[in-house]
Amino acid sequence: MSSYKPTKGMKRRLNISILAITGAFALYAFANLYNASITNNVSYSAMANNTQFQSTTVTANRGTIYDANGQILAQSATVYNIIISPNELKGVDDETILESGLTEKERQIQECATILTEELGTVDYDEIVEYFYNEDTSNRAWIKVASKVNKVVASSILTRADELELEYNLIYTEEDTTRYYPQGDMAASVIGFTNYDGDGIYGVEAYYNDYLAGVDGKTITATDANGNEMPYKNDKTYDAQDGSSVYLTIDSTLQYYVERELEKCVEENNVQNRACAIIMNCKTGAILAMATYPGYDLNDRNSIYSASDRATLAAITDEEEYNEKYAELREQQWKSKAITELYEPGSVFKVVTGSAALEEKAITLDSTFTCNGAIEVADKTINCWTRGAHGTQDFVTAMTNSCNPAFIQIGQRLGIELFCDYFEAFGFTETTGIDLPGESAGLYVSEEDMGIVELASCSFGQSNTVTPIQMITAYSAVINGGYLLQPYVVSKIVDTNGNVIKTTKRTVRRQVISEETSEMMRETLESVVNNNGGSNAYIKGYRIGGKSGTSQKLQKIKETGDENLYVGSYVGFAPADDPEIVMLCMVDEPKGTDANGSLVYYGSLVAAPVVSAVFSDALPYLGYYPEYTEEELATLDITVPSLEGEDLEVAIETIESLDLNYKTVGEGTTVVSQVPSSASSVPQNGTIILYTEENLDKQMTTMPDVVGYSVSEVNNLLTNAGLNFKAGDGASGQSGATSNSQSIVAGTEVAQGTVVEVSFVVKSEG
Repeated sequence: MSSYKPTKGMKRRLNISILAITGAFALYAFANLYNASITNNVSYSAMANNTQFQSTTVTANRGTIYDANGQILAQSATVYNIIISPNELKGVDDETILESGLTEKERQIQECATILTEELGTVDYDEIVEYFYNEDTSNRAWIKVASKVNKVVASSILTRADELELEYNLIYTEEDTTRYYPQGDMAASVIGFTNYDGDGIYGVEAYYNDYLAGVDGKTITATDANGNEMPYKNDKTYDAQDGSSVYLTIDSTLQYYVERELEKCVEENNVQNRACAIIMNCKTGAILAMATYPGYDLNDRNSIYSASDRATLAAITDEEEYNEKYAELREQQWKSKAITELYEPGSVFKVVTGSAALEEKAITLDSTFTCNGAIEVADKTINCWTRGAHGTQDFVTAMTNSCNPAFIQIGQRLGIELFCDYFEAFGFTETTGIDLPGESAGLYVSEEDMGIVELASCSFGQSNTVTPIQMITAYSAVINGGYLLQPYVVSKIVDTNGNVIKTTKRTVRRQVISEETSEMMRETLESVVNNNGGSNAYIKGYRIGGKSGTSQKLQKIKETGDENLYVGSYVGFAPADDPEIVMLCMVDEPKGTDANGSLVYYGSLVAAPVVSAVFSDALPYLGYYPEYTEEELATLDITVPSLEGEDLEVAIETIESLDLNYKTVGEGTTVVSQVPSSASSVPQNGTIILYTEENLDKQMTTMPDVVGYSVSEVNNLLTNAGLNFKAGDGASGQSGATSNSQSIVAGTEVAQGTVVEVSFVVKSEG
């Protein structure tokens, strides 16, 4: 009988097969375990963490930007993102009908949408409702519906949600930061701004972004399958590292003076292509003020700030053309004209040509140059800026007259090679290295391409183009002993613990001319202000040096056919014997006219008065007080004493002791009122009106129009009107000076005896 029991051989074979299969599975499992835990540990751990943990960013506060005196110019403020959580309504009754005809879930959805729509004003009611019913969003733990909402609105939203008994986390807020600029448009082109993500994209905000931005932190928490937070003993928070604060060299007071005068200049001279100005400490390179006008409001940077630009946009009806022009104008207003735009400096550049020639001893102060009104260079006739001839003149006179033929002769004595060497040495072939983004490099005629005609035009400031920051930096080297400095706008950076982590020191790039040559140039440029056209920048009691410049925009004239396209500029410095500050003003395409209807575009007329007006306030602010010469003392105004309540005879004696005139109105014996009032200043030989009876009407007169007249003519007009004439700083002491502004509008009814200040200018390129 056969046996069906397995033999030992069969059992052995079966065991071997089972062991082989089990071993293979074990080996496979081990390989996968090894792969997951060792080989791909990092990636699988990350996948697990992404599923089981939630990371929330803790935004770092951006550092504050201060001016030189600690005034806040830019800071971060706390704002809130508004979040809704549709999955909070999962367990809310969706069947029982309330008195309103809605279920509790429907009520909360509609109340939520109403609150957000009314409080935010930027969200759509139906869109909010849809979040709760859409299959893709109804189970989500969070949906951001608004960003960067201020605290008042955020608090109101949460309060209303609580009052209407909405689910606890149905609407909640998340802290965020936004950038705020307390001074609005002040120094906008220097400060710059941040984008929506908080990164700096213009100005100091961009250049120093790595210091200002800080490092964001994060909080890691465990979550369930629906994304809800769960208690977890290993929750971790990595604190944010707030950004460091930046201190500028910009002084807000000086910045205000500059922006105020630029605004006046642009409006009065109908400037078409903006104006800019820079104040630099010529001993250190620190920028004390830098402005472009029109600028823009840092808190509303997408709006077009310039009225003329808005008018340009308003005239465009095609949408595509409008959008292109809007983008162009917006981009333009964000840029700093002082460092990004090129211009031909004109006669301001003569200080560079002159100092180079003096340094190389190609000329001396006593060298003479002849001007017949024009000069022949090769086959080209080059005219002087004035129709007349300057004749034979020494160097100082040639600079004062701003004579083109004279500086062509100076350039010829210097020669092409040396001219180009000094052009490079003064920094015109490279950027200045200022700590701001977007600085442009000039365009110039190279030594290889320069012939005698090109040398001639370059010698008096045409043909080569530079930026204002290049020009003022080179000018500083001319007057500070010959040292070309690197300009800068940030003095120090301070971390959140108050530690200074970076400072900016005076950086000398090279010495271009000697102290001896620099001293000669300082004296020459002071003579320009005291002797002739530069006197439009003259201020009593102060030693000022300066030079104006005017250039035609030849390329744009060719493109547009408009012959009246000019750039007027002026660079002045003080004190002239030991300069501390230097200021450049550049006015691009002035289109204003004088009393005779002639175009006003010379730098001495449009830019020099800006420098003079700023210096009048800036120098006392910086601790420089007037020191008058004997000639100036003889013409100083007199402070009007307080005479009200005085016996008439005593008042008259006081007036006569001051060498002033008087006029009495009334039959009384006591002074009841006076015009001008006490503490006013009147010119010598001015008149004070004394009223000796109560309730007497002031004797009135009509303010005449005195613009466009000589000093003597203005004096006669105002005297005949019974008004006191006060000549402002500037060119009132120069022959040929004419009035260009008056402190009281013509046609205004004013009291006799009122002081009227009139400013004067001379039409010159000095």
